[in-house]
Amino acid sequence: MTGQANRGMTFEALIEQANRRYRLDGLAVIEKQHTLCKPLRGGDGRIHGAKYEEKATVDFMGRYGGRPIAFEAKHCSADRIDLKRVEEHQCDFLRDWTAQQGAIGFVIISFGLDGFYLVPWAYWSAARTARGLGCGMDVFDPGIGTVWRATGKASIKREELPHDWEIPTGGTAWLDYLAVVKRLWGAQEERREEG
Repeated sequence: MTGQANRGMTFEALIEQANRRYRLDGLAVIEKQHTLCKPLRGGDGRIHGAKYEEKATVDFMGRYGGRPIAFEAKHCSADRIDLKRVEEHQCDFLRDWTAQQGAIGFVIISFGLDGFYLVPWAYWSAARTARGLGCGMDVFDPGIGTVWRATGKASIKREELPHDWEIPTGGTAWLDYLAVVKRLWGAQEERREEG
């Protein structure tokens, strides 16, 4: 395995560690989604490889606070991430997922394992749209209450992401991405209750 692949596996292991902690604390049940593989055998009958039987939906799915949650996790070693890293079938899935009332969807990005961000699906999708149009656009989600500038470029730079999307590290979950979910979508729940 390459060093990049190992860092991606380390990133997913950090998410799985957080998920175990969330489950132990009774906060959420979120699981890694595995892709079915078919073993490939050589003439001698030994397994010499595997091929995917179907495309994966997204990396993680579950429930948090009674709401369905799904997200894709992407690691990059640079200070930017290409929007095409989330594949078309995953985009379709997250679009359909977040169209359900109350469903939460997002992309978690690891920048070199030293900076982690949660990008709500509505914003990732808008950035892809802006790229297709070739122009920047301001994106506002009234449920989350955040304005973000989609540049129209093929990638998102770390410094372009809002500070409140940064995932805190440390503590029992270490990569506490639910703190960002609570901050973004919890505010939405509070506004609903007040209205």
